[in-house]
Amino acid sequence: MIGLPAITAYVISNVEDQKKVTSVLSFVWASYSFSYIFAPAVGTYLATIIGMRPVLQIASLFAAVSTCIFFLLRSQHPRKIESEMSQQSMPPAERSRLLNSMLLLAGLFMAASFFMGIAKPYITPFLAEQVSLNEFQVGVFGSVSYAGVTLMGVALGRLGDRWKRSGAIGLCFLLYVVAVIPLLLVREVVWLMPVAFLFGGSGVAGSIVSSMVGTSAPRSRRGLWVSIPQTLGMVAAFVASYVGGYLYTLSPPYAFLASVSGIPLIALLAFTKLKD
Repeated sequence: MIGLPAITAYVISNVEDQKKVTSVLSFVWASYSFSYIFAPAVGTYLATIIGMRPVLQIASLFAAVSTCIFFLLRSQHPRKIESEMSQQSMPPAERSRLLNSMLLLAGLFMAASFFMGIAKPYITPFLAEQVSLNEFQVGVFGSVSYAGVTLMGVALGRLGDRWKRSGAIGLCFLLYVVAVIPLLLVREVVWLMPVAFLFGGSGVAGSIVSSMVGTSAPRSRRGLWVSIPQTLGMVAAFVASYVGGYLYTLSPPYAFLASVSGIPLIALLAFTKLKD
C-alpha cells in the first residue's frame, strides 16, 4: 500500500494524452484485481497437489520478480530546474484553486471511505452467518466481486474520460448503495452474484480520484498530492472498521444501514461540487 501513490504518479506521467489518463489508470488497477479472480482457486488447487509450503514459495518468487521489475523502470521524477520553472509559471491563484479542489476531493473520498469501511470488513462474516453461505460460495462471491472491479473498472474509467471523472466517482458511490442494500434482503446465492459484481464496481472510485488529482497536480508534487486522498481514505477506513464492529455486535443490519446512510449525500456532492 505504501507504493500506491508512486505507482499512480508513474503511470500518469507516462500517459501523453491527458484525456485517457482515467482509462489507463483504471486499466492498470483492473489488471491487478484480475489476478484475484483466479489466484485463490489456482493456489488451492496447487496446494492439494504439492502442499501449501511450495505454493507459498512460488508466490514469494513471483512477488520478488515483480519487485525487481520496478528497479528496471525509467525514473519519471522531473529535474530540479524543470520543477522550479513549472512552479514559477503557475500563477498563485491557479495554484491555490488546484490545491482547494484537491482538498475537496480528498475530503469527499475520506468521507466515502469512512462510510464504506463501516460494513466492508463484515460482509464475509455476514454472508456466512446471516445468509448461511458455505466457504466455497463465499469464495465465489469474492471472485465475482473482483471481476466487478476488473470489468467495471475499465468501463468506468472510459466513462470518466468520455463524460466526466466527477460523474464516474459519484456513480461508483451509488453502486455501493445499490450493492449493499440487497445484501440485507437477498438470500439466494444466484441473485447474490450480480450484487457481488456491483459491489466490486464501487471500489473503482479510488483510481478515478487518483487520476483527477494526478492530472491537476504540479509535476514536481504529483506523488505527494496523489498520496493525500489515499492516505486519508485508509485512515478513515481504519477508524470505520471499529465503528462497524461495534454496530455489528449490536445487530448485523445496523452496520450495513449506517454504512449506506451517508453515501447518497457524498455522491450528490461529487456530481455537483467536483470540477474536472
